[in-house]
Amino acid sequence: MGVISQAYTFASSSSTTTSLTFPAAQAGHRIVVLAAAFNTPTMLTSGYVKHAAADGYDHVHIYSKVATGGETRVEVSMGTASDGMVLFLQVRDDCREVLFATSGDASSAATTISCTPVNVPAGIGVVFGVFERTGRLSVTPNWWEPTMAENDVSQGGFSTLQNVAQFYVGVMPSPGMTTFRSNLNGAGYAQAAFVGFGVTDVVAPTPPPNLRATTVTNTAVTIGWDAASDDKGVTGYGLYVDGVKKGGDQSTLTYTFTGLTMGKTYALSVDARDAAGNRSPKSTISVVAVTDTTPPTTPANLRVAALAHTSATIAWDPSTDDVGLTGYGIYLDGVKKGGDQPDLEHTFTGLPRGSSHTAGVDAVDASGNRSTLAAVDFVTLADTLPSAPPGLTATPGVDQITLAWQAATDDLGIARYEVLLDGEVTAATGTLGYVIEGLDPSTVYQVGVRAVDDGGGRGPLVEVEAFTLAADWEPLATPVYRLEGWTGNARDRFGVDWVVQREEGWSSSAQVLALDAESDSSDGGFSGPGTYGGRLITLEGTAVASSRREMLAAQERMTAVLYPHQLGTLRVQEDRSTRQARVRLDGAVEISDRGQLAFGWVVTLKAPDPRRTAVRPIYDEVAVPVLPGSASSEIILAGDYPWIPARIRIWGPIKDFTITHEQTGLTIKSKPGTSLPADSRYSLDIDLATRQVWAFVPPDVWPEPRPGRGMLGSFPARFALQTGANTITLAGQPVAGQTGSPRMVIQAWDAWK
Repeated sequence: MGVISQAYTFASSSSTTTSLTFPAAQAGHRIVVLAAAFNTPTMLTSGYVKHAAADGYDHVHIYSKVATGGETRVEVSMGTASDGMVLFLQVRDDCREVLFATSGDASSAATTISCTPVNVPAGIGVVFGVFERTGRLSVTPNWWEPTMAENDVSQGGFSTLQNVAQFYVGVMPSPGMTTFRSNLNGAGYAQAAFVGFGVTDVVAPTPPPNLRATTVTNTAVTIGWDAASDDKGVTGYGLYVDGVKKGGDQSTLTYTFTGLTMGKTYALSVDARDAAGNRSPKSTISVVAVTDTTPPTTPANLRVAALAHTSATIAWDPSTDDVGLTGYGIYLDGVKKGGDQPDLEHTFTGLPRGSSHTAGVDAVDASGNRSTLAAVDFVTLADTLPSAPPGLTATPGVDQITLAWQAATDDLGIARYEVLLDGEVTAATGTLGYVIEGLDPSTVYQVGVRAVDDGGGRGPLVEVEAFTLAADWEPLATPVYRLEGWTGNARDRFGVDWVVQREEGWSSSAQVLALDAESDSSDGGFSGPGTYGGRLITLEGTAVASSRREMLAAQERMTAVLYPHQLGTLRVQEDRSTRQARVRLDGAVEISDRGQLAFGWVVTLKAPDPRRTAVRPIYDEVAVPVLPGSASSEIILAGDYPWIPARIRIWGPIKDFTITHEQTGLTIKSKPGTSLPADSRYSLDIDLATRQVWAFVPPDVWPEPRPGRGMLGSFPARFALQTGANTITLAGQPVAGQTGSPRMVIQAWDAWK
């Protein structure tokens, strides 16, 4: 990919036009022309588009055209035979789209020049620039921001003053708002223009699946294939014989190769192309050009080689054919599964437990003839569901309940335990205990646990009734403020009344901070009107004790509510909701005596994360039944914060997975080749709030979770949930030799500004 041909020329002051000749351009390539002149240039050759121009004291224009094929000449006029003009031209095959255009003019004496800022999109490509200056200046290179290498320069001959025309060709700048600017090395007149060409779609389509020969004769072969897929859309298919492309792309799903030699073997290939010009890998089959009407023999000895709860593997002996066998078709309950395959075994996955099926296999030859179908019946293993977890205990606290239980048993092995609160799943854990937090004091809850095996089977639910303890404080007013061991607007267990007289920062929206610069919202980037800064919260009030000693002890407790730099939780309980934020002290706690039994206090807190979140998360779990395939979780969130983080955890078996937020189109992608095994001890935990990624492995492999960011190829900075409906989709490919259904667990918290 890159430059196909280039040319450069200078017209004398006696010329009104300048022309360039170049090697014939191929169809689809882009011809880019840069012009610098003392008078206004005019493109005389038809079909060119002017993308950017600066017409001031001097003139610079940038034109381009997508070649139809065979173009060899371009002509530009400046209308007046005076001073001259310079043209620079390149023919390229890597400039498919026009991504941005900008220009700048310093038509009165200036020392710098800046072009209009442009938003450079994410993608790959090349930037063309043309710059002309007039004045008695030192002819030294200019330093552009962003830096671009000078490609060609011409000076003198434009007018009685000294002129310099410079042409630049460079790589695309980083995504985001960009301003092309330069120091002119002294006062003068200058004009500049820049245009970016390239592609924003860099993802190639999938190879066309199920390529097959449908008709074969001594001199012709007709092939067919199923539609390829692409993230933006497939626009056509290329056809190849022994690696040589046959004509242009086509949109149909069949093609006939003619003029073949009888008895010769040909490699026939098809690839897919998208609108950006990305081409998929080729799908290829070998076909012998000979009239063949005899089908292969039926695959012999079809048998069930392995049987499990949700999968089955079949195997067979090879078939024979008089011309050439190309593969085998696989069928389940009469439905063909994908394209033909060359292997002598196949594994069906994602089957229901204890279900009956009929597997079939036929053979296909190079002429597309298919044998009769061989068939075998099988029944997947019936699953014994996990036992009930014995010994469930619930130890209550004021706002939490600690659960503990003993291990359940199962024929497949226990993958995890689901924890339920009042009949709803609130969490899942691989341990034999869990703490349910964010509960109300003096309240009755139904808490329960059930085991889930490696096949997704759920055992019976064990439930107990649990009472949270009475609070050691008594509310005096609403809202009630709880900061670690301290409670405001309440009477504590020592009889001290803590009255909040002023609150600032909690009930108001967090401050919006403008961004210093825009950047793309791909990995590590950020764009938008701004972001929310940290929240500063001030609570001020009075404490009244029953004795002098209790007052002094209360002052000690107040000053020790948080240690310096300790991160604590401020929980605010209002009439209809309880919300919380993580906070640190912002300065020392202020204490001022107000008599023998009372004192004033001021606590200033800083919440680095300004969100006020719900106390308990929303939990959802989804499994992908069959790979390749996908499954979606639907989560509805309340609150008014625009970007709501969540925790997403993935279990295998799955390879090359993607997690997509359907409402925004943002996608988290694993690096190519990344896989999670079927072992439930392996998982990947993605925290959208901190952007931390943790890889969980068995303790004998590594005792603690390890950083897992290296497993991801794409992690957009703006990937988060939003107020209202959220659809999160997990998709991926199967892991060779492993069975099971991968799953995704999501925990999200309603959030407010």
